[in-house]
Amino acid sequence: MPHTIDLLEQADRDVVVVESSYPDGHVVATHTHKRVQLLHAISGIMRLETDAGTWIVPPGFALWIPAGIRHQLRTTRVTTRSLYFRLNALRNAPQACQVIEVSPLLRALIDAAAQVPVLYDTRQRDGMLMRLLLLEACQSPAAPFHLPMPHDSQLAALCNAFFAAPMQTVTPSQWAQVLHVSERTFYRRFLAGTGLSFMEWRRKACVFVAISRLTLGDSVTRIALDMGYESSSAFSAMFRKETGKPPSAYARHAVQDRLSLPA
Repeated sequence: MPHTIDLLEQADRDVVVVESSYPDGHVVATHTHKRVQLLHAISGIMRLETDAGTWIVPPGFALWIPAGIRHQLRTTRVTTRSLYFRLNALRNAPQACQVIEVSPLLRALIDAAAQVPVLYDTRQRDGMLMRLLLLEACQSPAAPFHLPMPHDSQLAALCNAFFAAPMQTVTPSQWAQVLHVSERTFYRRFLAGTGLSFMEWRRKACVFVAISRLTLGDSVTRIALDMGYESSSAFSAMFRKETGKPPSAYARHAVQDRLSLPA
């Protein structure tokens, strides 16, 4: 796969498209691209990790990855379409990873682009399609699916363990004890490492994992109880405050309905 992508990135076209399917739990090892990548989740859930943090990409969303950014991809029942853009083809190339919402029009354009030959005729319909795709992708609204991760190895280990099994009842004092520091020192260290307070980070991590589970069919009640919330309503209130949407917006049936909308 990396060898194939290397060849495609050398193609004399502003945009090339690659479709990939990954087995459950597959990890794409850390790598970089010469082009700007727009990684679109057709199905399943993706988690992208870089030195700057973690991004989650549910179905119906896509992720901008700047050229040269080292990243690793963790997948759960994922099929993707990746668009690779020449840097000079983008008016305002992304400087950092950013999740965007994929509109029905953008999804239809990506679907059509996947059927276009690599060396398409830039002067005919295929060339116009790719230019329209580029314009539509660049104006898609951003989605708040970024979770900063600390560089501090001890904090990173705690954060990764939490992300694997999030509990909203975990306290700063518990992590401070693990690190053998005072709670005040822990607060300062965590804020310096992530740019967020511990409570903010914990809440975001819970939301990210919840979105993953919702899109795979888990119920709101089951997720709320697993994360230590007293009720599904308490969890739902936190979720809506964080994302601006209720958990039902990311439930599997809602995602399937959105993806099946006519373009």
